[in-house]
Amino acid sequence: MLNKLFGRKPNSIPPAPNPDIKNNRPRVGEIRRNGAEETLYLAPLPVFTGQQAVSTQNFSEMNEVYLQMGGTNNGMVMQGKLLAWVIWLILIAMFGLPLILATYIIIFSPPHIERFFWELLGMGIQANFGVILFSGIFLLGLCFHATLQDVRKSAKQYPIRFNRQRREVCFVDGDTHEVLIVPWESVVAWVSQSEMVTQYGSIQMFTFGMGLEDEKNDTVQFILASKPSQAHAIGTWEAIRLYMEKGIPKDQTGDWLRLMLGRDQTEEELRPYEGLHTWNVERRNKEDLGDLHCPLSDEYIAQVGLEPRTRWPVRWWYVRRVLTFWKMPYMLAEWGHKAGSPVLPEAVQLWSQPIPTEQWAKPSAALQKATQTVQDAMRKKKMPFVHACELLVQDAK
Repeated sequence: MLNKLFGRKPNSIPPAPNPDIKNNRPRVGEIRRNGAEETLYLAPLPVFTGQQAVSTQNFSEMNEVYLQMGGTNNGMVMQGKLLAWVIWLILIAMFGLPLILATYIIIFSPPHIERFFWELLGMGIQANFGVILFSGIFLLGLCFHATLQDVRKSAKQYPIRFNRQRREVCFVDGDTHEVLIVPWESVVAWVSQSEMVTQYGSIQMFTFGMGLEDEKNDTVQFILASKPSQAHAIGTWEAIRLYMEKGIPKDQTGDWLRLMLGRDQTEEELRPYEGLHTWNVERRNKEDLGDLHCPLSDEYIAQVGLEPRTRWPVRWWYVRRVLTFWKMPYMLAEWGHKAGSPVLPEAVQLWSQPIPTEQWAKPSAALQKATQTVQDAMRKKKMPFVHACELLVQDAK
């Protein structure tokens, strides 16, 4: 709206349309280019990619039956902290500026001019009270509106579930609440790379996408998620693929954290959402930063020449918590998690129940052969993923 008022054109390029995977079905390893966007297809036929899988903590739930992607409220604590800083901005503008101005006038006024500090302070507060109050209510309204919009959006967006026992993927439409279940091996997945040009330079953007074909309605449901890099995008797909083909993968990210922290992560740290428990997680991280949980004694630390442990990281953390109204942001995140978690339809809950081992679906012979071909080419012949997938086309001929 502001761009229309001031006659300025936006610097960003319009988002690329969803890929045509129904009429022009891609193959695994294929690269397609559309203007400034380049898309690498990782499926259909979910074969080995060779990419390091992302941490299992990127998923909201994972068990022996299904993996769930989505349904988290990450970032809501930060929204609460921003709300606290807006409140401080209003208070400073309403009371702090008149206080500074009154102090300045008292100090630098000529001696023969009589000034009264409290009178000047009252006049300053009275002068800008209406403007600051109106502006403050407007800013707070924007913050609350943005938070409520995010919660309402989360309450309508159902998570995606991957059932490894049935080898199926379940998607629930947030508007119609219709349930779509498709075979795992028919899912189309890709990672796209595009470039946005601004006055400050060019910015690369990466998107992980999936397409689920609804044969009954002759449509395709698209799931898109922004990622910081191509490795993160492919790693997300590889984590899903490893779960569907081999079960719950070993979380190597957890191993690295265990080495760095010198301990296992707590149950609170493993929760995939933000809430009141995030308070304890952040405090524990600051205590780790000050080596307060180090099992070595202070005498031994000094003897071997290590940095002495300190409580200043956690002390400054407490100071910042006071400035952000203690647990207010975490209470807001807890409320957002509960209010923004939709209840899955009964059909999906029944579909998510475990089934006897003898009824588990098996991978197709075509997938097993393709996976072995690509894996051998990448590991033994050191071929990149795209070139390894080209061998599948040669085998098909």
